[in-house]
This record gives sequence, C-alpha cells and structure tokens, in this order.
Amino acid sequence: MGQAVTTSISQLPVSSPMEEIGEGSYAVVYKYKDEHYNKFFAIKKAKTNLNEQELKRFQREYNELQKLNSPYIVEVYNYDEENNQYTMEYVDKTLEEYINAKSGKLSAGEKKSLIFQTLRAFQYIHSKELLHRDISCTNVLIKEYDDKVVNIKISDFGLVKIRTSNLTRLGTEFKGSLNDPRLHEIGFSQYEKEHEIYALTRLISFILSGRTTIPSYENEKIMSFITKGTHHDLNQRYSNIEEMISAFRQIQFEIS
Repeated sequence: MGQAVTTSISQLPVSSPMEEIGEGSYAVVYKYKDEHYNKFFAIKKAKTNLNEQELKRFQREYNELQKLNSPYIVEVYNYDEENNQYTMEYVDKTLEEYINAKSGKLSAGEKKSLIFQTLRAFQYIHSKELLHRDISCTNVLIKEYDDKVVNIKISDFGLVKIRTSNLTRLGTEFKGSLNDPRLHEIGFSQYEKEHEIYALTRLISFILSGRTTIPSYENEKIMSFITKGTHHDLNQRYSNIEEMISAFRQIQFEIS
C-alpha cells in the first residue's frame, strides 16, 4: 500500500468535546479545541462499516497527505491505528460556504487571488505525480486570518490517483461533483490529467460566477477560457496546469 501508516507521533490530547463538522462516504470529521495549544484541530475518523479495501483507501489518503508540504494543502499530523482516525489542521469553512456567505459577490481581486491559489495548489499536486479526482466546492477549504488574508486549502485526497502506481484501482466509482460527465462512459478508473483540467475549470467558473453550472459569460475572453478547459474533445483542453496559469494571466484583467 505504499508508505506505511505513521504511528510514532503521539496523538494530540482532546481537551474539549468533539463537534461533528462534516461527513463523507468513508469518514466523519470532528473539530475540538486543544487547551494546551489553545487552538482548534480536526479529527477525520473512518466509519466503522468500511471494508478492508475502503479502509486501505482511508489510510492511503493520510499517507499521501503526509508527504505533501504546501501552504495550499491541508496539513495532517498523526494516524491513530487503534481508532482508524487521524488528526489534521482545522480550516474555517469550505469554498462553497465562503462564496455563498458573500452572496457570490466577490471583488475582482478576491476572485483572482482564489483562482491563482487554486491553480498553484494543483500545479503542486500534479508535480507530485498525483491526480486529486474528487474536486468539488466543498473539498476546497478557506482559511481566513485576522488581517483579511484568505488562503485556499485543498482537502479530501481519498480518491487520489498515484500516476506511478496501480493502487488507484482502489477507487473506481464516479466521484467529484464537478467531474467530467464523459467519465460515466469510459469509467472512472480511466481518469487522467485532462479530466482534472475539466473539474478545475468548473471550479474556477464557480469562483467567478458563484454558480456550479457554467453560465454564458458575456466577456468572450472569459468564455473562451472556460470553454477550452471543458471542451468535449480532450485534445482541445489545456494540456497542463502551467498552460492554464498562462491563459488565466492573459484574461485576469477582464474579471470584474
């Protein structure tokens, strides 16, 4: 299963009651305030009804996250084998919650900052020969600071595809609310970089419009950017994140 699950780091003591803050197909996420550190942490706990394959997928998510070191990726701290859970960074809210709270009315500067951060996050992820495969408006988190700085954090790597490994067969069901519908035809196990580009473009469109469906943008340059990223012909899409970043830099001043 790749790198062994780490157990050498002591589990952070839970000093206050845990509050459930999220639930997915395989795990429940809680938050608690640690009195020693005087800050919140999150615990992601595998559901008790997981089969062996699903539990391996859960453990692999931790293993892969532990290898990553980026300000745009949620941090993990230790794995508790006895309880099949791991401690992780607590992040304030999801991208969906953040944008909905603002009624979709972000400034041009805010939109551009969120988009560039997201692109840099996936540039880093792809540089590690990984594909996320579960991009959604709830798997991108937002960390806010007192000085108004807002930082993107990518989470939920449970369906991560390791491009140099055959372990990806652990997750072959269709996931990700923004994923390419063509995957229904070819099978989720065939997910490649071009499909990640599709989901990422739809995520960018959500940041721009506040809508999960792609609207008809009046600005032709923005519409062209979105159309290329979601083109039906995979060969017509951006070939990599670097190309997307370059294309977005050319249209960034069109955003209002």
